[in-house]
Amino acid sequence: MSSSHSFQEDIAFLDQHYSSLLKEHGDTPQASQWRDEKTQELRLDILTQIDNLSSMKVLDFGCGTGHLLTFLKAKLEFTGEYVGYDISGEIIATAQNKFPGIRFQQRDILADGIPENFDFILISGVFNNRTSNNWELMKSLLKCLFKHTRKGIAFNALSTYVDYFEPELFYIEPEKVFKFWKEELSPCVTLRHDYLVKQNIVPFEFTIYVYKNPFC
Repeated sequence: MSSSHSFQEDIAFLDQHYSSLLKEHGDTPQASQWRDEKTQELRLDILTQIDNLSSMKVLDFGCGTGHLLTFLKAKLEFTGEYVGYDISGEIIATAQNKFPGIRFQQRDILADGIPENFDFILISGVFNNRTSNNWELMKSLLKCLFKHTRKGIAFNALSTYVDYFEPELFYIEPEKVFKFWKEELSPCVTLRHDYLVKQNIVPFEFTIYVYKNPFC
């Protein structure tokens, strides 16, 4: 599998963008383009509600410096296997220094593929920056990832149901993403647009859980 030329350019842009944020902010939520630790943890809490992950094999796609691993250990008493993928070599090096013995890998999955399967795959913030063709890139990444999950995948994105748009960010209709999953990949989809990231502000993002099999 190989990235199209436009995807390669988009991935190179995202690599440079997040590497620059790491240099500017250090190992902080701001380096992952989050406002603060509180809002970052809220998003992680929503993502991890997909299932009981405490003993699962989890891929953190777009892992940054491993904030999800910190959250899993602190909040869920995580004893499973964690793997982190990111496109930035500098970010991966920081994560490896921070968590010796944990597998962090620099990987462009559209070019390099994925060599293993996971129980769950979690994705936070990966789809937020505007690129040359966000929707096609998003679909390509999600299709690739879903092939390598045994149980399910959870991800978030910015909703079009907002009262303000940042020009450099990508917003998408939640129902469009829901329809894509239901029609092309799995009948077992949950859409959450019910949580506040910031108090007294219209919910401006959504989270989707997709399962390989229905609940009994």
